[in-house]
Amino acid sequence: MLGRAPTRGHGGFTLIEVILVVAIIAVVVTGATFGLGAVTRTRLRSGSFKVMSAARFAYSRAITQGTTTRLLFDLEKNTMAVEETDTPVSLATDEQLEGEAGDAVDPWDLARSRLEEPLDPPAPRSPFQPITNSSGTVLKRYTAQPVGDGVSVHALITPHEREKRTDGKGSVYFFPGGVAEQAVIQLSDSSDTVYSIEIHPLTGNARIHNFAFEPIDELDDEGEVTDPL
Repeated sequence: MLGRAPTRGHGGFTLIEVILVVAIIAVVVTGATFGLGAVTRTRLRSGSFKVMSAARFAYSRAITQGTTTRLLFDLEKNTMAVEETDTPVSLATDEQLEGEAGDAVDPWDLARSRLEEPLDPPAPRSPFQPITNSSGTVLKRYTAQPVGDGVSVHALITPHEREKRTDGKGSVYFFPGGVAEQAVIQLSDSSDTVYSIEIHPLTGNARIHNFAFEPIDELDDEGEVTDPL
């Protein structure tokens, strides 16, 4: 009686098994990619809404308190603060000031410095101070805060600076007459995804773009903004 032939052991994967493994890996990788992208978009949206909310507050503060208010961005530290002054100010462009370009200054200080030092006038100090309550206590929530978790200030586009700002400090201004500087604040993350917050000059409202938005035309100044460019 003939014995049964020995069965051949499985020494490897069949084609179907290989296909299944590849398909599972593809699904896992795709899911991880989409998950990372979702986290990125969530962080950028959160940072954009934070900037938008601060802009709306600064616009309302300027109207209700009769002060000139600004959003101050530190592009090195990726922070944003809200400051104000009840001193009349004008925007000095980088042609008018040496040092920190595009800062807001007291025009009287600027005129006085030019009279005292006509050949080399020092840049006057900004009159802006932190937001305080009725008793004069600084409200910490309006001092320098990160724009978002893992979010950087990519660039700042304003009419009082000829080139978009990508380093140092820059500001967006809001005036008592209900006029804001038209501006674009760009935020980015570690994957170089960019969101843009565009501020409307007449309403202080902001629009969020999920890309690196830049105005086609040059930004125009409105109302109380003094800028010869």
